Amino acid sequence: MAKYLEYLRKSRADGENETIEAVLERHEKILHEYAEKNGIDVSEADIYREVVSGETIQDRPVINKLLTRIQNEDIKGVLVVEPQRLSRGDLSDCGTIIRAFRYTDTLIVTPTKTYDLSEKFDRKFFEMELTRGNDYLEYVKEIMMRGRLASVSEGNYIGSLPPYGYDKVKVGKNYTLQENSESDTVRLIFDLFVNEGLGTVNIANRLNELGIKPKKIGFWTNSTIRDILRNPVYIGKIRWNWRKTIKKYENGEIVKSRPKSSAEDWMLVEGKHEGIVTEEIFNAAQKRWGTFPKVKHSAETVNPFAGLVHCECGYAMIMQKSAKSSPRVVCRNQARCGNKSATFEEFEEAVIESLSSYIAEFKMLAESGNKVKLNSKETAVKKLEKALKDLELQQERLYDFLEDGTYSKSVFAKRNQALAEKRSKTLSALEAARMSVEPTPIDYREKIVLLTDAVTALKDNNLSAAVKNSLLKNVVKEIRYSRRTANRTKWDKTPFHIEVLLKF
Repeated sequence: MAKYLEYLRKSRADGENETIEAVLERHEKILHEYAEKNGIDVSEADIYREVVSGETIQDRPVINKLLTRIQNEDIKGVLVVEPQRLSRGDLSDCGTIIRAFRYTDTLIVTPTKTYDLSEKFDRKFFEMELTRGNDYLEYVKEIMMRGRLASVSEGNYIGSLPPYGYDKVKVGKNYTLQENSESDTVRLIFDLFVNEGLGTVNIANRLNELGIKPKKIGFWTNSTIRDILRNPVYIGKIRWNWRKTIKKYENGEIVKSRPKSSAEDWMLVEGKHEGIVTEEIFNAAQKRWGTFPKVKHSAETVNPFAGLVHCECGYAMIMQKSAKSSPRVVCRNQARCGNKSATFEEFEEAVIESLSSYIAEFKMLAESGNKVKLNSKETAVKKLEKALKDLELQQERLYDFLEDGTYSKSVFAKRNQALAEKRSKTLSALEAARMSVEPTPIDYREKIVLLTDAVTALKDNNLSAAVKNSLLKNVVKEIRYSRRTANRTKWDKTPFHIEVLLKF
């Protein structure tokens, strides 16, 4: 009797409010109904439930166990609710999945279609599904990020774990923080640091002697004390994007790190929770570090265009305030480059107008049904399709040469890797070319939503500059400014020119 396995995994497409257990149970029911209807028997030992939410194969141990098994055993097929459950990673992960199933003659069985990857057309269709899945993953990430940003700007707490001294509590549909018994320890830490002058090492030792336990490990360290003393959450603030997840490719693997972000990249807003210590003692703690608290530094929150505007000379543009006149957008190198400033109000209106024109353009394209195509781009698509087909034929011949002894295993491996790299680059170029010829409606709709959010934010006087800046950085790559005039008076009416470059 043919042997079948079953693979279950929750993805971001299922939504944040649905638990892993609920998703897996629902998908298992779907697959069991399909299996029963089609005479397929899957035992409990053959069901693989992925509970780790890794983005890549290397981060998902269960899928690795499944792939090992189909390589070592005669498995007829693997049941999944959709192809993207196997991989929504990069092209490398997609290639791993395809090779594993193709060269073990293992079917991929979904309720809507069965894929035989030894067949060229099934393989191409499956590749398209995985690529589409990766694009959708990025889309979902962006949507979720916007949702988190909006929630943070309202003062909600979106972290998975509450900071020491607080419990995470739900109020309506959102979460905030509520002081717990650990808060007395937080007050003690600030008191020992500010009023008694103890260092972080001595404070850690004092708490350990008292038998007070931190959350994560069994003893206090100077770093945990330092993090508490520097965290503005203890004066009722929400700090977001303080540590970004950075991915690097090292030694054949993706390595993640979470370094501290620069002040201009993270935001600080009023939280809905009560602080544990006063701003006075918190600020005193920061002064002892030799730094002033971020909550008092307004430079990163004054200008919604911070980090985005550049003069044509290459220097950054800043917002310059004066007690005698309205704020202006000024080049840091104004004295040398010759570009003259503009009022902030005029500049902001120009940016809004430029973004609004992009919105109108994308709406027109979306409403047109995406029928506009460029002949040159269509030709490029056809060339890339032919190139991809040629590479596939070359790769198939490689296996023939290996089987008849023309190539040794080492020669085969070297040439196969080179072909795989070429094919991966060609496939990426083909997808990009296809998208440039005929973008999907959802691409246009997503662009419209992101741009509209940015424009709405700029017009909303109740939103902080930090929130506006974060929303702008979702869509704007750079704003280039130019205003050339020989007249040095501020009453000069020579118009300025801006060029807003989008990230998409």
